[in-house]
Order: sequence, then C-alpha cells, then structure tokens
Amino acid sequence: MNMAQRHQRPTLEAYRPMLLKWMPTAELRVAPAPLAPFDAVITFKAGGKAIRYLAEEKRHLRHQDVAAVVEQLKRLQATLPHAHAGARALFLAPHVRAQQAAVLERAGIDYIDLAGNAHLQAPGLLVHVEGRQPPKAPARLLGRPQKGWIKAVMALLVQPELITAPYRALADQADVALGTVAGCMRDLVMRGLVLEAKGERRVADRNGLVALWVQAYVEGLRPKLPERRLQMRATDKEEIWAKVGAALDARRQPWALTGADAAGRRTHFLRVEETEIYAPLHMFDDGALLKVLVAQPTTREGNLLVIEPPGPLALPAPEGPGVPVAPDLLAYAELRYRGTEQALEAAELLLPRVLDHAAH
Repeated sequence: MNMAQRHQRPTLEAYRPMLLKWMPTAELRVAPAPLAPFDAVITFKAGGKAIRYLAEEKRHLRHQDVAAVVEQLKRLQATLPHAHAGARALFLAPHVRAQQAAVLERAGIDYIDLAGNAHLQAPGLLVHVEGRQPPKAPARLLGRPQKGWIKAVMALLVQPELITAPYRALADQADVALGTVAGCMRDLVMRGLVLEAKGERRVADRNGLVALWVQAYVEGLRPKLPERRLQMRATDKEEIWAKVGAALDARRQPWALTGADAAGRRTHFLRVEETEIYAPLHMFDDGALLKVLVAQPTTREGNLLVIEPPGPLALPAPEGPGVPVAPDLLAYAELRYRGTEQALEAAELLLPRVLDHAAH
C-alpha cells in the first residue's frame, strides 16, 4: 500500500479506509498547481492499466443540489491542461444520498462516501455499493438552513452586490430581520462560503452557494409557500400571460412567470400545460379579478398555479414591455421542485445560465 501522507489534506484523512479498501495500490497526493481547483490526485493500477482520479471533497453534499455541483465540476474539468484531460472525477463526501448517487452516475462521476457507499467505474475496476446510511450523530451547528437563511441567501445570489452592503440593506431586500442576516453571515463564514477580512466581505464559492441554496429552497421553503390553482378560459400560453398581465398591471401589482414557462423563455425546451407565476395570493381572493381573468379556483388540475413570492426579489422590476420573468435561479429551483423527468432535463439546460449569473 503506497498512499502518500506528507502532503495529504487533513479533510481527506477520514476517507483513507474506503480509498484503500477499493484501491489498495493507490497513491494520493495534493493536486499540483495546474489542478488546484481539485483537492487531490489519486493514481493506481487496475487490470494492468494506470488510472487517475481527480478528487473533490464535498463536506456538505447532503444539503446541496448535486446537479449544480456536477455542473461546477464539469466546468473545472473543461479548463484542465491537455495532459490531464483523461483523468476521471471522484467525489468524496460524508454521505451520498440515493437520489444524488443517481445524478452522479448519469453524469459519469464516481464517488465514495464515509457511510460505505461507492461507485467506481474505470478500465479494470467496477465497484458499486448503495443503500448504506451514515451513523446517527448529534445535531451540529451547520445543519439544514432555515427559512430566514434561505431568503437572505436568495437575495445575495439574485443581487450579488448585496454582499458588501450594510446588513440593513440585505435585510430589507430579503424581507427578514436584521438578526437573521447576522446569523446567516456567521453561518456562511463557518461553511467557508463567505470570507471576511479587514471589514470587507466577499463570496468565496458562489457555485457552491447556489448548490446549497437550491437544495435548501426545494426541501425547506418551497413546500411551505402557499399556492392556488385556477382554471382560466384561455386557448394558449400567450393568452394566459396577457390576461394575467393586464389584470395585475391594472392593479399595479408586480408578478412574474416562474418554473417551466420562465425556463422555456430562456431555453425553448419545455412546455407544460400549467403556467406558474409568483404573485400575492390575496389578490386572487378578489372576485372581480377572477371575473376579468375568466378563472375558477380548482383543487386539482388547472392551467394557472399562483405561488406566494418567496421574497421581494422574486418579482423583478419591469425592464420594459413584455412578460415579467422571475430570476433564473428561482425558475431553476421551481423545476427542481416539480421533479418530473422533463422538468429535471429542463433544469439541467437552465443551470449554466444560473451559474453564470451567480459567477458575475
């Protein structure tokens, strides 16, 4: 067994038993400068062939949108020097959930976790272990983000300049208490996602922050947002948008397309029967508005789903005539929440725009 220790990063020590179990002749070393975005390089021989993995540890993968993490990794791989183009990617994480494992496997990315799950597929090597659960541990400070955190981070991602603004400005934009912002910032610093130095703040890993936020939104906030389904008398999407826009604009009420319709205007991939919008639900208690829309409430299927906005920035200021569209970040998150095969495919197409926006 030849596994280099002198330069090994402390965070990778916990993975040593699993790495040695499946790759007993492996050598692990810290990634050199050209591969600096990765945590380590693992080389070993299987079936007489040399195999190289570029390892990336994700300590908080359990609470991250793994599709965003995969997209980030693919971007890193695309920037590698030609000499390393054939290297495979390997995720190391405390626990990889079954749904996350399926996404990684479809993307051709191998993984090992501390619970004993693994998927390694390379020439001369095939390992697949699934279904193992991590041991129960006492609650930790860095657990699942809560509602106030989700709203504050959404504001940071939609308006990146807020990272340097006073806490009061961020609280106003996110519609949260000042103390919530302070707690959120402490959490982000502890996670290594925000750096503070000499009185200044900056986001250290926006793509990682997107991945964490989307999973938190889908699991923590979105299921709690009030919503209402309506059946409108309309023949196509454009008529629905026009009627809703005219009725709400006349009442000076901001609104925005989200979900599949918003994504469809960006990628032209997915069309679904139901139009999703963000708008205050109390507006649709008005019988006069329903009459203008020629709409009836329905408990099941309908062609209009009204969702209470998750924050003020879900309703962007109009940029001129036309249909208002929610930020790409929220449209992507709604597709992930919808969760159908088509919605997830559309989300993957939209994701590069989400990460590009986050990167700038």
